[in-house]
Amino acid sequence: MSDFSDWLQSGKSERVWLSDSMTALAQFAYINPLHRLKHWDAKKHRRVDCWQQREQKCYYCEAGLSQIHDYTYGMYIEKGNTEIKYLSTTLTTHTLFQRTFSQMFDKNENPCDLIFAFERTKITSLKGARVNGYSIKYTKDKEMFVPEVMRPSPLTPHQNKVRDFKWVVPEEIVLNLIDDDGKPFNLIDLFLKIKDIAPRLSEKKAKAYAIGLLENGIIDVRKAKEYRQ
Repeated sequence: MSDFSDWLQSGKSERVWLSDSMTALAQFAYINPLHRLKHWDAKKHRRVDCWQQREQKCYYCEAGLSQIHDYTYGMYIEKGNTEIKYLSTTLTTHTLFQRTFSQMFDKNENPCDLIFAFERTKITSLKGARVNGYSIKYTKDKEMFVPEVMRPSPLTPHQNKVRDFKWVVPEEIVLNLIDDDGKPFNLIDLFLKIKDIAPRLSEKKAKAYAIGLLENGIIDVRKAKEYRQ
């Protein structure tokens, strides 16, 4: 990890970014990004929302400012931390990401299962120009930061942190059972382990959680989730 930089983070939001030539590690939380239309406001020195996407009159469009396509990806940037950070990308970077994902799907690989090295560098746009953006390379030798059970659906935009599932076993218990996922356990031992994790939990609930997490004598933490229809 020492060969990689830390992500730069906003003090006011969950947004992250890299400066030129910086390289940092991250794991995608989802690969279907949030798409927004923006404008560059030179007076404010920042991007602003285009009101057309809200079906309202847009002052910036009327002023002749070009629209910018902004694609926001959710990522995990450190091992064991399930808090999603957000990386804003341009159309060129988004296209490069999606091309990489498509190649991985052709190989039956899930992009959300791997750690990528993100580099802030020059990349080639669809028009052949060299522009600032992010390149990515996946590193199969790195252990994933967040296991599958703790992640949203990879194809669903994670808007406003709304999940498409609910926890039927408390998340704090699941976090302490991740390392035991896929291991053989009998009901009594798992019951005792859950009681050790959450001593104030009633015996009835602890037993119910243990039963719910076992599948043919094997812990399956994916059963801690119940997906909404």
